[in-house]
Amino acid sequence: MIWADHTHLSILSGMELINLIKGCIAVEQAVASIYRTFMDLFPGEREFWQDLYRDELEHSFWLSDDPNFESIDLLPSMDLLPSMELVEGTLAFARGKSVHIRTNPVTLEEALRIALKLEESMVETFTNELTANLFAHDYESLSKRIIAAEKLHINKIEDMMISRGFLQLS
Repeated sequence: MIWADHTHLSILSGMELINLIKGCIAVEQAVASIYRTFMDLFPGEREFWQDLYRDELEHSFWLSDDPNFESIDLLPSMDLLPSMELVEGTLAFARGKSVHIRTNPVTLEEALRIALKLEESMVETFTNELTANLFAHDYESLSKRIIAAEKLHINKIEDMMISRGFLQLS
């Protein structure tokens, strides 16, 4: 993980930042693909998976959108950026899970645990932070927006796990 201040962002070469964002886009698309597969595997929970799928596609779009991409330099200081190594590791994990899901039977509990692990990854956190930053007009409320964006999918998945008896509150 890299803690970045405004000077660090300028130290990253343009190509490094482009590669980092492209890596995050690839992760978002890989996660969306997994959720799409889960929509078919678990028709009783199709709406749940479809909501997550749409959100991942939306994250990918936000990162791909040129005006948003150009706004990255406006990030406030102390944003948490994932390392390229972490992005590549998360992408490898997502792709590996995608192959596993397509070649092995997967229970709903396993699917939810995979989704939770993906959502807790640093790349997902970075994407949520980045999109919150890009759309925040008032940086005082930025931390609230970041927290809400990070927790949305995790809470949704945990709520589903609790409702199905796969997770207990301690």
